[in-house]
Amino acid sequence: MSFIRNSSQDDKTKLLMDFTNTSQKEAQRLLRHSNWDVNSALNLYYEQASTKKPSNKPKASSSQTKAIQEIFNKYEDPDKKGWITVDGTMELCQDLGIDPTQLDFLLLSYHLGSKHMGEFSRQEFVEACLSLHCDSVAKLKHALTNDFQNNLKDVNYFRNIYNYAFLFGRQTGQKNLALDAAVELWKLLLAGRYDRLDQWITFLEEKHRKAISRDTWTLFLDFATQPNFDIDTHDAEGAWPILIDEFVEYLKNTSSNNISNSISSNST
Repeated sequence: MSFIRNSSQDDKTKLLMDFTNTSQKEAQRLLRHSNWDVNSALNLYYEQASTKKPSNKPKASSSQTKAIQEIFNKYEDPDKKGWITVDGTMELCQDLGIDPTQLDFLLLSYHLGSKHMGEFSRQEFVEACLSLHCDSVAKLKHALTNDFQNNLKDVNYFRNIYNYAFLFGRQTGQKNLALDAAVELWKLLLAGRYDRLDQWITFLEEKHRKAISRDTWTLFLDFATQPNFDIDTHDAEGAWPILIDEFVEYLKNTSSNNISNSISSNST
């Protein structure tokens, strides 16, 4: 999307507002902090959004706080105080009856404020459980299997989970998301939601074979959920990442090849 770098500040502000549905003032603030680079501002917007708490810090009784602290203590890494790490996370998943490779774990991590896969800090864990009114593993399991899953029907909630997944899946210190991680996350999030998902994954594995940028990850959801999509009317001059435009060309070529093969088969 090289046109972004050549556009004026007003154009960049409007573009960011369109992407994020934020105010002009907020868009300009993000751009200023990102040296007027739209992609960096977009990253900053979603990184800040992913760490925002759904409500003000809850008031809780000392007994609730103590109960949550005790939950954390059960899973805390004895060699890394203040953190639940991989072993404790696996034990927590077992007690919750969930598979750490499935969507439930992504939802749990989002609500408990995990910044890195398989790790939870004490402060964020306790504050999240207080906000969720979950002072026992049983209550946390109920919220996970009922509230969180039901919330996926809400478009805005789903987008928050989707955007969080990019941050969650990245390796520490990496800007982009490894292709294999992106593929697994897309399977978790978009299976049953996007009927061309298998073609998208095949295209990436055959033609791209590189890490996925934040820009591509974010805008692919808009691409995949647009109503009445038609490959013949796709606007290649629009604000789509180049990789998505290349995918549309791949679909066109695949469709043409299928028609040609069908004609050849019928003629014989």
